[in-house]
Amino acid sequence: MVKKITKKNCKHTVIAKEILRLISEGYNSPSSMYEYLEVSKEKLNYHLKKMISNGLISKYSQGIYDLTEAGKKSNATYVKEDGKKMVQLENMRFKCKIYDGFKKIMEYIRDPKISQLNNGVTQYNGKLKNLSVKVLVSKKSKTLEVTCEKKLGVNRYEIYYKARKQVEDALFRMMKDGKITLGMLEPSMKPEWAIPHPIAEIILDKTESSQIRTKYGVINRSKGRNADWEVDDITQTERVMNMPNDIEKIHQQLGLMMQQYGINEFKEPPNGIYM
Repeated sequence: MVKKITKKNCKHTVIAKEILRLISEGYNSPSSMYEYLEVSKEKLNYHLKKMISNGLISKYSQGIYDLTEAGKKSNATYVKEDGKKMVQLENMRFKCKIYDGFKKIMEYIRDPKISQLNNGVTQYNGKLKNLSVKVLVSKKSKTLEVTCEKKLGVNRYEIYYKARKQVEDALFRMMKDGKITLGMLEPSMKPEWAIPHPIAEIILDKTESSQIRTKYGVINRSKGRNADWEVDDITQTERVMNMPNDIEKIHQQLGLMMQQYGINEFKEPPNGIYM
């Protein structure tokens, strides 16, 4: 007997996907999840209990949740399929100056590995929660740099906000520590955006390439994604995302002009791209 898919089951699946994603990103308590989910606390508890019974997550005595092996596999599947259609923030780092409490900061960082750079700077690499962190120490200053995880979404500003908030959440305990004084958190690089794009797909297919670099960005097909148009300017992402619609508008205008001038035959080029 095939189980009927109800609207309620569909809604649970959507929320369960979000919960799996949040836990995988380190938001493993109901209070940290609640801010990102448009459900009441009662509904959140309902979904968490259902996911436990389905074997997707487990709960510890402190009210902390973690993914089971089944949950990790489900999350990986969702990320792989959904991610192909979404804008991805591929690389973004934030930094802040360390004014006081260097030794205390190093207590928060897991498995720090030390290396000496050619410019005389000492570098410590480790983990803060599930994020990669770097501490750079020179004679003049000390800097803490955190790399956010790759983020997927539709709205690029919302994605950027979530990336920054993830870093802020990772630094929260450190910032509240009275023995530590940190400077203002700021970007240490331009964000790198990967935008799934039909024109990128066509260009890579026609040229039989896996990557093409241009002055307007990189056209690339990376593992686990379709063809992307990659840029490092948040304002440029909108122009790239709107490109297919803009081309369609040009096509429509050309069609109207040809009708106006009595040109009856209008052939579309292959793949529906009007150049």
